[in-house]
Amino acid sequence: MDNYFAGSGYPRFKGRNRYNSFTYPQSGFKLKDGKLTLSKIGTFKVIQHRKIEGKIKTCTIKRDIDQWYVSFSCEISNPVPVKIKTKTGIDVGLIDLITLSNGEQVKPPKFLRESEDKLLHEQKRLSRKKLRSKNRKKQIIIVAKAHRRIRNQRKDFAHKFSRNLVDTYDSIKFEDLQIKNMVQNHCVAKSINDAGWYQLMQFTKYKAEYAGKFVEFVNPAGTSQTCICGFPVPKDLSVRTHICPSCGLAMGRDQVSAILIENRPSISTVGTTGINARQGLLNRGSMQREATLRVGL
Repeated sequence: MDNYFAGSGYPRFKGRNRYNSFTYPQSGFKLKDGKLTLSKIGTFKVIQHRKIEGKIKTCTIKRDIDQWYVSFSCEISNPVPVKIKTKTGIDVGLIDLITLSNGEQVKPPKFLRESEDKLLHEQKRLSRKKLRSKNRKKQIIIVAKAHRRIRNQRKDFAHKFSRNLVDTYDSIKFEDLQIKNMVQNHCVAKSINDAGWYQLMQFTKYKAEYAGKFVEFVNPAGTSQTCICGFPVPKDLSVRTHICPSCGLAMGRDQVSAILIENRPSISTVGTTGINARQGLLNRGSMQREATLRVGL
């Protein structure tokens, strides 16, 4: 009430579904023999998907619709930095999700587009349910599960592809794209979100950090409008082949962009450099993703 009389307005109603996670910092939890004990809650079986390394610092319990997960952030020692023997530049797009500097391309999976008919059907059913009825609450869960399936498909693809990148290359460069600004364009917003550029970059970053490798970000200005020789070659988005009037290079525009990205100096670096700067404490978010368990509630 003090905030109200100070001019902050009425207290905001906090519904029971407003918060889906809570954290035990430092203590109040114990993991032993496949069972998790939480202070003042009880003991539960967990499905552990990988061995936990290092010293557990915090424990976060998260609810995802009708499933529960526990994530641990852990403190581990520095990985041994690798010598850079292989490197690549990556151009992300919508026609081809990924184009590497060696010419390899990966098509976008389009999980949302493939599930739009099912989503539309379930959301129509939801719109017809009586407000605050039990049937409406059941339908809300059905719609949420449909979205979760798409989210998990996209996450699975990003995990597998980022793992392949980190296993193959010691140094990986992306464009430092302002994705939040790009999705303001309603013509491409759905496709950009469905492509999952940001998620793929984040997964690659923390996997590289854990493996002692490097992910770098470069200035994206002009990567699609410049030749490898440095000569400017302006072209519309519809033009998919790069032809340089100066050096005569003819190549796919995305591969040219990837080569330019690989050769540009970085404006930010994560990976081994970031680990050494933090004296042995890996990125907390990355370790949470690496140490997620299914809680048997």
